[in-house]
Amino acid sequence: MEKLFPFKRLWLALILIFPALASIDVSREAAAAHDKLITVLNPAVTEKLAPRVPLAPRLNSLDGKIIYLVDMNYEGLGRTPVLEEIQSWFIQNKPEVKIRFKLKSGSYISDDPALWKEIASSGGNGVIFGVAG
Repeated sequence: MEKLFPFKRLWLALILIFPALASIDVSREAAAAHDKLITVLNPAVTEKLAPRVPLAPRLNSLDGKIIYLVDMNYEGLGRTPVLEEIQSWFIQNKPEVKIRFKLKSGSYISDDPALWKEIASSGGNGVIFGVAG
């Protein structure tokens, strides 16, 4: 064994010292990169609850009301089949309800202030949101 590793102590010293030398270089790089750090939001769930907003009061009847079927445009797929089925049901079973089908602009996570304004200004009495289907 001595013939294979004549410098055992030297090899052992190198094996033990090398990680320490490598960590010095890493800490220098980290110090140099300190100026390049950015602040990000923590995606972890917070224990602080969001402010509660009460639900809108329930309508006594849908007769003569305007109901919006809003497709949230999940992944940009366009029309949601379940909303089309709901629209067909209303046409067949509740023709006195005015149904307005709208596709929200942007993705499902983006805001669409123009649509919300349209619903509010047109006297929309209710909204059914469809996310996917």
